[in-house]
Amino acid sequence: MACVLTLHVHAVNSQTVHSKLANFRPVEVWRPAHETNFGKRYAKDIYGRPVSNAPIVVLHETVISAASTIRVFQTPHYNEDEQASYHALITRNGTIVHLVSAKNRAFGAGNSVFRGPNGPEAVKTHRIYPASVNNFAYHISLETPADGNHNGNYHSGYSQAQYQSLAWLVARSRIPHSRVTTHKGVDRSGSRKDPRSFNQRSFNSLLQRFSQLDESKLTSLRPPMIGELDFPPLPQ
Repeated sequence: MACVLTLHVHAVNSQTVHSKLANFRPVEVWRPAHETNFGKRYAKDIYGRPVSNAPIVVLHETVISAASTIRVFQTPHYNEDEQASYHALITRNGTIVHLVSAKNRAFGAGNSVFRGPNGPEAVKTHRIYPASVNNFAYHISLETPADGNHNGNYHSGYSQAQYQSLAWLVARSRIPHSRVTTHKGVDRSGSRKDPRSFNQRSFNSLLQRFSQLDESKLTSLRPPMIGELDFPPLPQ
């Protein structure tokens, strides 16, 4: 009897979790970066060769507060060495702050390469700066906890609300899990560590659940090409 009761409770809890995820919708706001801090995506590299890389997701962390990060990206930077941005930022309470349209190229990972099943992928779009993944990347950053404002290897980690909003956003993009990576994973300089203290297991579990919620619809759609990557209009 006890065994049957345990299984029954587990099933109810599983259904409850599934229902909560099915009805989940994070708060989303639009805080556009200044036009100096992002650019267009290119159909050709600087050598005139067509590029058609499928999109990747690159995960980051802010190191500073979300508010400070937004101020940096909304500040004009006419010196190219100072230009930087993410497409989206997820605050500690799970709010998704959209900064750059997915159709544009955010400056999130210079001197970078994605190593996947198709071999190394990077696109050179600037005559001075090295090739990077920016032309086909969708950059998402997690707000760092207060104890992570340093260059160390670890901090206390991210909130459950952040993991849930992150998994929801990545699932919504339809970018395959095999093309989700980190700043550390694509960096060629050896200096990037983010996102530090990232719970890969928790993220993977949530991403799988969100991806399966509308599986019949998802399987009928091919993964998007980078020029097609976009999201619905957001509240101002």
